[in-house]
This record gives sequence, C-alpha cells and structure tokens, in this order.
Amino acid sequence: MKKISVTAALILVLLLTAVCVNEIRDRTGAAADDSVQVLGAVTVYRGEKSQDGDLLGTAQAESLIVRDKPMALEAALFLGRNKEVAQEMLMRQDMAGRLIIPSAGIDVALFIDGQGEDVAQMRQEICDREDSASFFTDGLGMLIADHNNQAFSSLGRVQTGDKAVVLRGHSIVTLQCELIADGNNYGKGILDADGYYFTSYEDYICYTCKENWNNVLVVGFRVLDEDYVI
Repeated sequence: MKKISVTAALILVLLLTAVCVNEIRDRTGAAADDSVQVLGAVTVYRGEKSQDGDLLGTAQAESLIVRDKPMALEAALFLGRNKEVAQEMLMRQDMAGRLIIPSAGIDVALFIDGQGEDVAQMRQEICDREDSASFFTDGLGMLIADHNNQAFSSLGRVQTGDKAVVLRGHSIVTLQCELIADGNNYGKGILDADGYYFTSYEDYICYTCKENWNNVLVVGFRVLDEDYVI
C-alpha cells in the first residue's frame, strides 16, 4: 500500500513538471516573437484568434484610433490663434474658419453663406464685406474667393512651396502651394486654358479677379495634413 502511494505521488510530480515545462516553453516562444503588441492591458501575439476573427487585426485597428500622431509644425504654431478663431466663429454667423498665408500676409475669415437672390449674388456679398472671403466647393475641391483690393490684394506674392493654414476651430488644415496660373471664371467654376477645373488638380483653390471677373489669378494648394485639436 505504501509503495502504491509513493508511485502515485511520483506520477503526480511528473505530470506537474510536464505542465510547467510546457507553460514556460509557450511563454518563451511568445516572448521571442517580434510581433507582440500591447494594447491597453491586453497583450496580443500574432496568430491568436478571437471568436470574431483575428485578434491582432482588431488590436492594430484600435491602436490607430488611440495613438496620437505628431502634429504638423505649422499647426502647432497656430494653436493659440485657432482657439481665438473658434470663439470668433461663435460670434460671426456662417463663418467656417480662417485662411492664413504668412508669406503673403493674408489673413481672412471664410464664410459659407451670405445674402443674395442666387449663389452668385451671395458669394459677391460675402467678398464685398471686410475681412470676409467666400468659401465653397464645386464638387471636386474647395474654393476661396476675395477681391484683389482686399484680403487677396497680395495673392500674387505667393510662391510654390509656400505654406498656409486653414483654422477651423476643431482642426487645423496645413496646406502647401503647388500651382500658380491664370484662370477663367465662367460663373460655375474656375477653368484652365484647356477647359479643366483647377480643383481637379489641387485640393484648395484661391482666386481673385485680374482685369475683370472672368480673368482670375489662381493659386492652388495641396493638403499636407489636418490636425484635430478637440
């Protein structure tokens, strides 16, 4: 009876030893995997599956949401001014933000609506006001219009490569000038010499009249980044 008890105890010890060895091997193998990712308090190893699919894929997607990206330098420089614009937007009806082009000394409020019997009159009324540019879309990109004797009097000083920002209160859009050209305003959009919309080339198109309202100076900007600050 004593021998049986000793044998049973020995078998139990061997089983426990085997379990411990396997546990150590599993943990060592996982630690050696370069693809270990930690999300919050959950460690995820490549190859693990959840009932809903690949747990690693879920962790990667969630990490994209919670991980902050570096803020653009231009956005960081205008954080204080963006807070002021957010307050200004509360006081000025239909204001959608503010365009700033430091190299040309341009700093103008953007408005999406105004008074008038039709769209053309509404945009004209917006441009006629002081510190007020018309901000709208043609379905392809964003356009900003103002008079050449107001905020856009220095638009011709902008050069390719110059940076600009659109302060939206909730975000800061960083732009870079990629295009400068003469355009044709036919009333429903701004076209190049070949009849193509400038908004098919760049994300933001700023324009102002030259000799008359049909002939316009066009400065196109590409969006580099948008930083949400709320």
